Amino acid sequence: MLKSTFAITTELDDIDAGSSQLAEETLNNLELQGSSLGLLLCDSDVDHEKFAKSLHRKLGIPIVGFSSTAMICGREGLIDMSAVLTTVTSDDVFFSVAASEPLTPDNAVSQIELTYKKALASLKGEPALVLAFPPYILGIMLDVYPRELNRISGEIPVFGGLPAHDEVNGRTAVYCGDTAASDRLAVVLASGAIKPVMTVKNHIGTLISGLKRTVTRSEGNVVHRVENGTFVEFIEEFGLDASKLANPDDKSTSFTTYPLLVEKPDIVNPDGIPIVRTLHGIDLRSGTGTAIGEIPEGSALSIGVLQAQDIAISTRNSIEDLLALMRQNEADGYKYSLVFAVSCVARYYVMAGKSTLEADALMANLPSDLSLCGYYSFGEICPTSVRSGRALNAAHNESLVLLAL
Repeated sequence: MLKSTFAITTELDDIDAGSSQLAEETLNNLELQGSSLGLLLCDSDVDHEKFAKSLHRKLGIPIVGFSSTAMICGREGLIDMSAVLTTVTSDDVFFSVAASEPLTPDNAVSQIELTYKKALASLKGEPALVLAFPPYILGIMLDVYPRELNRISGEIPVFGGLPAHDEVNGRTAVYCGDTAASDRLAVVLASGAIKPVMTVKNHIGTLISGLKRTVTRSEGNVVHRVENGTFVEFIEEFGLDASKLANPDDKSTSFTTYPLLVEKPDIVNPDGIPIVRTLHGIDLRSGTGTAIGEIPEGSALSIGVLQAQDIAISTRNSIEDLLALMRQNEADGYKYSLVFAVSCVARYYVMAGKSTLEADALMANLPSDLSLCGYYSFGEICPTSVRSGRALNAAHNESLVLLAL
């Protein structure tokens, strides 16, 4: 049986004091068993490498996780300028952690495979879940991680996301084993007595109903041409002001409010989860647009509208679906211990004065005996469906993904 606990510290300037607080609270509340894992979610403005090494030295277990602008914790709800450590341990669930070499656009595919195989080599039993902790490198498509891990693993469910950082201070970081880095991938494989269940939800309106255009030229996540015009001309067709969107002072709010809705030509989506991509930048001179995630040629594009009420709907739907999946397994005597939530940082920005909306809903509707942790991400990874043990793993933006273990 999997057991878990969480600890919080606001002491981020004194790394030794902060890591000591997390380790002491963890060991006071949880007896470590045969296989353990620490999931660290931390404010981006901290010395990540030093923090990871200090915490690993005190606990003696692998530490994985992300930097973020804000975290969710079952005891406090939404928090920032803090670190949350959720520790899981078991005698019949097994974890194996591996970290890649520094990633580049040229070596990403080979490093994903090597890192997976490294984790697999030290895992007891057959993997049932992949946790992916990739770095935020815009030149490497978010889509490549679930696609390659799907291929290598034989369609095992893959769950995770990208790190995030505060726009003024801090930097993105991935915690990977006993250190942290801004350019390394961490992979966790889990096996044994584990029945993971996952949900992904987004609820986004359309800016102009029925208006779609086909991408005629793109390279990865850069869209050059939409039908006979530029990408800039495409967004102006929807009545958006491209020059305002390109303004660094305005684009964060504008890009998150008006995401791209993508219908890829080669994707069959039986569960109807829309593919959403957040814009990262617009080049007025070339007329191109850059998204977080790939947009293939032949895709149908429209522009959505994300509002706080949409976030409330998708949060409620995701929780309801997760609880229904958990109940199916609990009918056989299985007991869940942890819920891990990854939400898009775009949702955090759009909620503005209602920023606790998701955290409050999770705390109010999930069983109180579960450990709840979560963070805001630059991109989410979760299967859109799992059928007969085979997962359709995908990358998402502006969505809430949940994992129960």
